[in-house]
Amino acid sequence: MSKDKDLQQEAFKSQQGKSELERKVGVEAHGGLELKKGERNQYLGEFKERVLKALTITQVEEEGVYPEIITSTKDSAAKKLIIDSKVSSSAAKEYIKVARENNLSFKKVSSPDFKGEIGLVVVSDHAVNREDIFVEQRKERLKQKGLPEELINARGKKICSKCYSLLEERAPEELKNYHKITWLDKMFGKNCPGDH
Repeated sequence: MSKDKDLQQEAFKSQQGKSELERKVGVEAHGGLELKKGERNQYLGEFKERVLKALTITQVEEEGVYPEIITSTKDSAAKKLIIDSKVSSSAAKEYIKVARENNLSFKKVSSPDFKGEIGLVVVSDHAVNREDIFVEQRKERLKQKGLPEELINARGKKICSKCYSLLEERAPEELKNYHKITWLDKMFGKNCPGDH
């Protein structure tokens, strides 16, 4: 059975048990049958089958950009980046920059009907049916790669050459979120927050 027929059946099932008058009033009041409304409220107004990657609001608010989002915006199926308006402008700005760099449209959305903790989705304009759309927490992933917590927590800051090399060796995808301490920084007493 095709996806369109599945969607139609779901919409019609939601109308079963209602009188003809209730169905007509519902269609008139809401502009037609809304397909998979619950699912769309969870994925910032999009169908799950179109989502390539998703982050929670907490993940979007973290310092730095998740490399999985950068990769998904480069996917040929990616068409837009959607961010929940609950996300701060400063956090959204970094992801909007990534979307622009990869020629994706982007928008911030808001609805009292949205449910769950999703704060950002990268979506296609057609069904892609990706299995693993949720991104693992950065801290957990980096701990599994053997990085010390001090270095993980130094994201967005300047770190020493030793820590930068460790990061380059174990998690090169995260280098974008760190900077090397310069000799001038050292002269002014800047210490590496990742030193342990």
